[in-house]
Amino acid sequence: MSAPDSTPFDLALEGFQLGDSDTVLRLDGPDEFARATLALVAQTRRELCIVSPDFEPERFNNADFASALTRLARRSRHAEIRILVGDPTIAVRWGHKVVALSHRISSTLRIRQLDEEDFDPQQAWMVADDIGLLRRDNAEVLKGSLVARAIPHGQRASEKFTQWWDRSREIADFRQLHI
Repeated sequence: MSAPDSTPFDLALEGFQLGDSDTVLRLDGPDEFARATLALVAQTRRELCIVSPDFEPERFNNADFASALTRLARRSRHAEIRILVGDPTIAVRWGHKVVALSHRISSTLRIRQLDEEDFDPQQAWMVADDIGLLRRDNAEVLKGSLVARAIPHGQRASEKFTQWWDRSREIADFRQLHI
C-alpha cells in the first residue's frame, strides 16, 4: 500500500511491471531517473543494454545502481549486462563504481566504447529484456520516459544496440592489471 502523500509518479512507479503495460511514465529530474532506473534493473531477468554518452556519473556512479546490477548478475547465470559509452574520459579520470564492478563480474557485465560513427551525445537509453525501455530525451535537461512494454521500440533498440556493440571497441583504460 502506498503512503498517503504519494505523488502520481510514486504511484505509477509502484505499479511498474516489466512487460505489463504500454503506458509511458514521464521522467523529470535526477530523482525520478534514478528511481526509474532501479525499478527497470530490478525487474530485468536476462539482458540489460545501456547506451550512455559519457557514462553519466550523476546517474550511474553510485552504490544503489552498482548493487542493482550485482543483484541482476546473481539472479541468473544467463544474465548479460552490456554498456556502450561514447566518451569514457570522465569515468577514466574520476573512477566509476560500475567499472570496478565489471572487474568482479566480468563474465556478466561488459563495457565498451561506441564507434565514432555511432556516437551521438543525445543518445542515452536502456533496454531490458528486449521490451522495457528507459530513454533520456536530450543531454541538456534530464527528462525522458520509461515504458514497461515498448513493443516494437524495445526490440528495435536491442537490434540497434547489437549492431553498435559489434562495431564498438574495448576501453583500454578500463582494464584491470593483475600484477
